[in-house]
Amino acid sequence: MVSKQAVVETELTDQQSEVRERAQAFETMAADEGWVRQAGGLSGLADMLFGAEHPASDVSSLSYAQTIAASAEEPAAIYATVEADASAAARSLQELDLIATALLQSGDVQRADLISFESALVTAQKCYRSFAEATGVVEGAASRERRETEAALRLLASVIDGARASADQMATVYSGSETADKTLS
Repeated sequence: MVSKQAVVETELTDQQSEVRERAQAFETMAADEGWVRQAGGLSGLADMLFGAEHPASDVSSLSYAQTIAASAEEPAAIYATVEADASAAARSLQELDLIATALLQSGDVQRADLISFESALVTAQKCYRSFAEATGVVEGAASRERRETEAALRLLASVIDGARASADQMATVYSGSETADKTLS
């Protein structure tokens, strides 16, 4: 027979790993979709600092805005792409935030959960900057599409703010539980 306490612990572990898994999935999606650049390690940092030239065919080195600008599509199509990407990022981050909220309600936030969630939040902020930069490179008028894209960006910014509040709450819960553990020792 399994005690209720063991069942509760198993459920909490599942929630914690789900936060980590979903945070990693968000970061992977953002990189795979080209919303953020892949980290290039030390060589990538050196290239960035010293302005290394990349071949024109190396699409992975282009920023999201550069990729959008190079697409040579009509402004309306570019705005539609940015709107769809910003909406997808907002949905994914909102789902992650809901999972983090469930973890917060359990009161058992682990360090790995907090780090994973904050890492996904940083990625979301980078996505927002990429999308905003991409709308700045569009030349031409497409007022309806621009308004829809700006609304999607506002939604993403709002979701990021909500996730930031969740991250702050997670940090508070984690630091409170860590302090309690030290007091008991």
